[in-house]
Amino acid sequence: MDIYAKKLKIGGAYLVSGQAIQALIAFGVNLVLVRFLAPEDFGRFALILAGATVVYSIFSLRINVLIIRTDATDLDAGAKERFLSALGWETIFSTILILVWIYFSHEFGPWEVALILAIGLRHWTDNNKAVFERRMPYRRLAIIETGTMTASNILALVLVVSGMNWKVLFVREIFLSAALFVTFALSGGLTFSRFKFLSVEEWQGLFRDARGIWLDSVLEGSFQRITILLAGFIGGERIAGFIFQAQRLAIVPNQFLSPIASRVAGNWFARIEDRTKRIAGRDRLLLYMFFPLLIGGVLTFLFADPVVPWLFGEKWRPASELFASMAGLVVFLSMFETIKAYCWVAKQTRWLLIGRAFQYGGLLACFGLGVMGAIEPAIALALGLSVSYGLAFVVVFCILRIVERDHG
Repeated sequence: MDIYAKKLKIGGAYLVSGQAIQALIAFGVNLVLVRFLAPEDFGRFALILAGATVVYSIFSLRINVLIIRTDATDLDAGAKERFLSALGWETIFSTILILVWIYFSHEFGPWEVALILAIGLRHWTDNNKAVFERRMPYRRLAIIETGTMTASNILALVLVVSGMNWKVLFVREIFLSAALFVTFALSGGLTFSRFKFLSVEEWQGLFRDARGIWLDSVLEGSFQRITILLAGFIGGERIAGFIFQAQRLAIVPNQFLSPIASRVAGNWFARIEDRTKRIAGRDRLLLYMFFPLLIGGVLTFLFADPVVPWLFGEKWRPASELFASMAGLVVFLSMFETIKAYCWVAKQTRWLLIGRAFQYGGLLACFGLGVMGAIEPAIALALGLSVSYGLAFVVVFCILRIVERDHG
């Protein structure tokens, strides 16, 4: 067993365990929050978060991916300074732009401003820690991420039980961002270098290296949030709240699998030079994930109706049909994340972009049926998530297999 495969298994065990704890605690706390807060409270929070995340996806070069996939010999002090300076500028610019947006959208208040600043801080922290993550210190990463996430959820639980209203959603995000920054900084997980202005040539070089990842990131970030924005369009904050909670339930399996599906797998793909071995590892991982996820999707479709009202209460019953319609999201999200990580590392983002086109096409086709009245609009939107991720995964995987077969 080579050193990277060994680190993959050990690191994956730590991250999966940590992610499982995070997912269970977050799920449990959410069960309490939905009893105290209205769908409109979640919808308002989700709409602000969605708009902000779209902006960051547009103006982010995905510095963390560039750092992860850069060869060790090329990642010298100058390269780190260039990467981290670009990260600083993109964070500053995006944060200012979002603040201007919420000002003119009449959502400009102290809680909204604090939330935007917290999102900016987390964006910087998540990208900066890639220098540290290259060394695969997954035990420390798992401890930090699980500890901060647990603390933020416990804080939210205490506050909502004590009588705090919708503000608890904002407090949780603000506390989590601050805790991640402080903990990573104190543990040596963040890299600080000289902050400088970059030349036009340096920006051009970064964008040239990141353009495939950047375009996919824009499409991904926009897609993840467009569902919430479309939900707000067709039904306001209430429908957005139902969609938000149904989607939150549907991504629970991915919360358990995401450490393997994207982070550890992507790091491993980047370290394996043997193309045949890398392809075999990718396909084996996809096969291991498929059958458990398929079972999860079937159970979602069959038992969403009794489970959602039992967990959340009768006022959330409309979310049950939405959740059942997202069975395809349960099955294909983690598998698509794995294929995405492979394409990013193997520099085959052109196939990923074709998959993204089908992803958007599937969502918009279903939404169009809802607008025309063929399907109830909210159901159409939820069904669109299932169709979109299924189409995206199947298209990209088939293209990769054809290309790999043609090239031996």
